[in-house]
Amino acid sequence: MIPEPQLAYVLELLTALGPAAEHFVLAGARAIKFANPTARRTNDFDFVLDVISLRQLDYSLAKVLQSLDYAPDPKARNFQFEKPIPNSAEKMRIEFMAPDEYQRKSDFRVDIADGIHARACVGGSIVLIETDFHEIQGTLPNGEAAQVRLRVTRPAALVMMKCLALDDRYRGLRGPEHYEYDREMAKIHAADVFAVVRARPDAQQLLTGLRKQFKAEPALGRRVFQIIRDYFGGESKPGLLLYEEYLNDRVDPGEGHQEDIRAELLSATRFMAQLISSDRSKTPGV
Repeated sequence: MIPEPQLAYVLELLTALGPAAEHFVLAGARAIKFANPTARRTNDFDFVLDVISLRQLDYSLAKVLQSLDYAPDPKARNFQFEKPIPNSAEKMRIEFMAPDEYQRKSDFRVDIADGIHARACVGGSIVLIETDFHEIQGTLPNGEAAQVRLRVTRPAALVMMKCLALDDRYRGLRGPEHYEYDREMAKIHAADVFAVVRARPDAQQLLTGLRKQFKAEPALGRRVFQIIRDYFGGESKPGLLLYEEYLNDRVDPGEGHQEDIRAELLSATRFMAQLISSDRSKTPGV
């Protein structure tokens, strides 16, 4: 699910983290690849952090990152780190997120440790629960064999995260100066939703997983189900239109490809209609 050369450096990171690696949950597009290997490729690794558990460790995350030559992304505020991959034009990029209940009062960040922050993530506490362990193995950059356990976000929680991100980007909360970028990101998030549901062809099974995770946070569940209805409840809804734009941007317009896009959109529309028709969360509660 993780190709080279990134695999070697993920193994390096998790090995260096030691017991702390248990408190890092892979999310985002990299996690989607574990559910659907055909999902889009990305070089970014997004981790949701178990803040409380990490704070209890006698451990310096900043020193680990420094020892591995990661540097803070100057455009972020100590929640994104990167390093070049030797003998390659590619980089390793990691981003930290954490449940939004631990968010600072002054900004969107969560304090993890000295010099390390995370971006506040709505639904982050659900992500920390809705995980599965995956064994990954390969060789470290120095050639040594390595095998580690990686916590990966489950499909239903990924749908939640992507729906929230889609709504945020589509509504352009950051203002008109970010319109083009937010529109592109909204298309990507819409496509990611379908990448997850494509791996769960049983709509009822996916719906059951979605409902189950919101038992402790019913208000958030109602919000996510409303986003699903608003963005995917018909072929003219914005989520499906964004997905169509995404496909047209990335598919050769040659003969036969438009038919493939229409077939994909029809299939996606039918699946979401099935999911929504099975949903009984339109009344209070989930």
